[in-house]
Amino acid sequence: MSPAHDRYKVTLRQDLRPAPFAGRRLKAYARAALALLSPNGADVRVRVVGDAAIARWNREFLGRDRPTNVLSFPEADGVPARGAKVAGDIVVSAPTCLSETRGWKEEPEARVFFFVLHGILHLAGYDHEKGGAPARRMRRKELALFRRVLGEGRGRIR
Repeated sequence: MSPAHDRYKVTLRQDLRPAPFAGRRLKAYARAALALLSPNGADVRVRVVGDAAIARWNREFLGRDRPTNVLSFPEADGVPARGAKVAGDIVVSAPTCLSETRGWKEEPEARVFFFVLHGILHLAGYDHEKGGAPARRMRRKELALFRRVLGEGRGRIR
């Protein structure tokens, strides 16, 4: 096992049957992003669901009665200190993620990873909800990490 595998724990559960893709690559992408973020460890649990399930959670936890691409649930309250352990749950709707990235040339795992990465950044304390400089900072970090993990020049990102 690699040091990143030991230090940055990522588990994946796919509720959809048949599963939309093999999870091994998605987990490897998430670990690589965590290694680049360099937190003091990580325990990230990713759950891949359909639109109906994520719409229920979006309604229950955020009061938004519709499907969304990703929801993140940090393990700890408040904003984590820089470099603190990244821990929590990320729920992604594979159908929504794949639909929103339909024109991208990457394989499905990479396209869904873009949204998992968004969730990881939320767990690490990044936020875009209020707009402005924090939203721009999060977007820059998201794009930079996505490109680095997938390799420069491979992704067509909007």
